[in-house]
Amino acid sequence: MSDSTTMSSPPERSLEQAAAPDAAELVELCSELMASIDVDGRMRFVNNAWARALGTTKQACDGQLFLDLVRDESRVAAAAALESVRNGQAARRLELAMHGPFGSRVLLEGDFLPRSQADGGTFALAFLHDVTLQRAAEADRTWKTAFLDQVVEGAPEAIMFLGTDGRVQRINSEFTRLFGYTPEEAVGRHIDTLVVPSDLHVQGADLCVRAGKSEVINIDTVRRRKDGSLAEVSLLATPIRVRGEQVSILGIYRDISDRRRLQRQLAGAQRLEAVGRLAGGIAHDFNNLLTVIIATADLLVTDLPDGSSQRRSAEDVARAGARAAALTAQLLAFSRRQVLQPVALELNSIVREVVRMLERLIGEHIRVQLELAQGLGNVLGDASELEQVIMNLALNARDAMRSGGRLGITTRAEHIAGERAATLHLPEGDYIELRVEDTGCGMDPATMDRIFEPFFSTKVGEAGGTGLGLATVYGIVQRSRGAIRVESELGVGSRFHVYLPVSSAVVRSAEPEPRSVTRPVTVETVLVVEDDDSIRLLVERALGNAGYRAIVAPTPKAALEIFAERSTEISLVFTDVVMPEMTGPELVRRIRELQPHARVLFTSGYADDRHVEASGLPENAHFLPKPYTFAALSRKVREALEA
Repeated sequence: MSDSTTMSSPPERSLEQAAAPDAAELVELCSELMASIDVDGRMRFVNNAWARALGTTKQACDGQLFLDLVRDESRVAAAAALESVRNGQAARRLELAMHGPFGSRVLLEGDFLPRSQADGGTFALAFLHDVTLQRAAEADRTWKTAFLDQVVEGAPEAIMFLGTDGRVQRINSEFTRLFGYTPEEAVGRHIDTLVVPSDLHVQGADLCVRAGKSEVINIDTVRRRKDGSLAEVSLLATPIRVRGEQVSILGIYRDISDRRRLQRQLAGAQRLEAVGRLAGGIAHDFNNLLTVIIATADLLVTDLPDGSSQRRSAEDVARAGARAAALTAQLLAFSRRQVLQPVALELNSIVREVVRMLERLIGEHIRVQLELAQGLGNVLGDASELEQVIMNLALNARDAMRSGGRLGITTRAEHIAGERAATLHLPEGDYIELRVEDTGCGMDPATMDRIFEPFFSTKVGEAGGTGLGLATVYGIVQRSRGAIRVESELGVGSRFHVYLPVSSAVVRSAEPEPRSVTRPVTVETVLVVEDDDSIRLLVERALGNAGYRAIVAPTPKAALEIFAERSTEISLVFTDVVMPEMTGPELVRRIRELQPHARVLFTSGYADDRHVEASGLPENAHFLPKPYTFAALSRKVREALEA
């Protein structure tokens, strides 16, 4: 269609002719955007609102192609609307992106209506309104909603929204994972009936009231899962306000069960450490006293005739001293404060030996069942201590089965790696599992948390325990670079799992314990360096009885002076490890500057590996722990001299 045809019947004149005398003014004052567009798509009239919205003038729009005002993203929709009008059909609720002031984007929404011209042609009347701000606000709300949804759903904590009446409005997926309720099961229910245990309903109601009054709440508590189990959680409840009015309560639950378990383990470890420090601190002086008691009793037994009442009394003293030494070792074992000299052992052999002893202790009302796997390899440890582990666990099981039951002892090989190794705090590798289980009364969680504490016992009355049995087991297993875990249920029984690392070392055949002290062929001289007067005199006497010549020195300084003068006649230096002036290893270094090949035997009343190691004791040094017997002293002296 040519321009002359278009201009023959101007649509604006038709509009003006159809309007009342004040209609033109009304059109110009209207906030709605109005325009007439000819059939060829050229603008013929726009009102002031149109010009303002698009940042142009009425004169600039006259004759301008409408599609030139439309942004690329809306050109197809705009062209389709014009085509509809040419066909006599309205295009309604059309949304177009237009070029606005300074290159901005303006969104217009409205209708394109067909109108007839005097010559029978059709033009469009556009009635639009600016929805730019509205759409921006809607997009902002959509973005915020999507952002909130992702934050809520992606949060590692369980989140819920409550109405001020305490009923659940929304939960996230972590809430479902922690408590087991789906959104369909949770929404609409009161929070007290959902996760609050019955014994905490008063607390739950109080929290709802306080949160409903805009109080922020932050507590550690217990909540009930769908399956009835309990979860220890940290709860943060905070009010949500809109325009100053509280509309909801945000509740955030964090599962702290693992943290609480670790805290209890840490507290238990700290209690063990505290008692261990106390025991280690008194061990030195106590072992010095026991050394005098035991060795003196041994000397008396040696000097007194067989069958005499005095000899029997001396033997009683020696036995009492040995029991006191064993009790001290038991007290120290749980805290890993005892010096050990581990060897390769076959665990099944130790189990069989202990079971033979158990048959006399546990009674006929308890059936012992053994399942010992073959080809397990060896473990590295102290035979007497591993026997003590099995014995203590078995006797603990016996005490849990007063009316009889089954005691099961099982060994098997297991490779521990990955998450399991991390859980047990063990390096990855091959282990032997020792499992001791019973069908007794079982334990509740509170008891299980404390069973490895020293002096904690569930036994009461005259048969009450010392509380050292399982503490000793724990310490020995830790010292053996292993791990222990326990499973128990009230009324069902308990199961202890002990994991010991497999050793490549070879089991050595046991050597018979010598019944008497071998006296040296020639008289050899031993320099005794000991700051405790009673022990120094005792050792001097014991060595003399064993056929040695003893030279005593009360201090390391005195020992250096004696050695400098008489080094040629001294065959062995027998020295305490921890002394006031200097340590025994430091003294030996000074002595070996004078005589590089001097033979040395160390001793110490400290049962703590760390005390001994901190003193600088050489690796593979000859060492005799206190308390010791007269026979043990003589054997160790001979061993050091012949090394």
